[in-house]
Amino acid sequence: MNMLQQINDTLAALLEERGVDARTTHTHVTSLPPDGSVVEVEVSDPDLADELPRRLGLDAERRPGLRVVVLPRAGLSEGMIAASSVADVRRLPSHPSELVTQVVYGDLVLPLKQEGEWFLCRIDDGYLGWIRSWHLVEAPRAGHAEFIRRSGHRVGVNHSEALTEPDVRSLPVTDLVIGTPLVAEASGRRGWAAVELPDGKRGFVRRPHIEKRPRQGTISRTKLVATGLRFLGIPYLWGGNTPKGFDCSGLVQRVYRLHGLVLPRDSDMQSRFGPARRTRDLDELLPGDLLFFGKVPQRITHVGMVLPDRLFLHAYGQVRVNSLDPGHPLFEPSLANDWRGVRDPLGQPGHPVPNGVDTALVTRFPKE
Repeated sequence: MNMLQQINDTLAALLEERGVDARTTHTHVTSLPPDGSVVEVEVSDPDLADELPRRLGLDAERRPGLRVVVLPRAGLSEGMIAASSVADVRRLPSHPSELVTQVVYGDLVLPLKQEGEWFLCRIDDGYLGWIRSWHLVEAPRAGHAEFIRRSGHRVGVNHSEALTEPDVRSLPVTDLVIGTPLVAEASGRRGWAAVELPDGKRGFVRRPHIEKRPRQGTISRTKLVATGLRFLGIPYLWGGNTPKGFDCSGLVQRVYRLHGLVLPRDSDMQSRFGPARRTRDLDELLPGDLLFFGKVPQRITHVGMVLPDRLFLHAYGQVRVNSLDPGHPLFEPSLANDWRGVRDPLGQPGHPVPNGVDTALVTRFPKE
């Protein structure tokens, strides 16, 4: 067996043993030119960098044939922020590649490597993906933290825009989505606020479109419900987690994020977050609990959020309300037999995070 094949097989076995998730851990093996005498292995987890040579049994004389690089690559900024209202995050550095998630204006990401006009980035929920360079600007973490400290307001409606003047006929600076942090001041014109945006741009936003950033504290189940219902009718978008389009787990993640709690990105990840409710009785569920669905118990593929009155909110073609009660007019039979469990994200200690969480501190979510 040649060295390249041996490294690939050993790395695959190591990842399987550790239950490593490719959505949150990056590995890449390549044979370097001109003669292929060196195999380079990129890893985002330092533990893998230490373990791989030991598992291969490489001594000091053979070690030069293996080069292990721990990301981030040298020369990259310590942080970058999204500079578009919504920035797509893709599985591979290519526009036709699968959309896996999104970040919004001002979200801080950690760049790990660059390929052409694309950056592999880690998001504050631990997810990895590729973002086109035109959506990003460099932002030292300390500078971003200072902006977040000053930004006492955020966009409070699903869609808004910053304009060049406090006049609806003026040109746009950018469009905005709910949750975008702002530094807001009086504009001198009634009904408008002069704002500073996360990347330093300035403009004017209609005053009713902004709200004070909520203080950190106990999350209200009633407010979670109210926030979720604001997204009714928004179309389904695979990988979407903004009012421009949601998938099921993106909807749940956005609702909770707007209240200061960062959940894992995908429904199967969310199904391991927070204590389980051991019940199948709809009357025992609390608003904000999460319902999980799958054709087989071992594979969760859908999530919804519990509402009052035996209802739940989910992205299913569009953001909609349904029920698991066969006697309810909003009963959804296609999901009734696939209900696999319930979790309470608010019962998970230690995971409320401040706005502008530092992505260098990768969120690690417990399985139970």
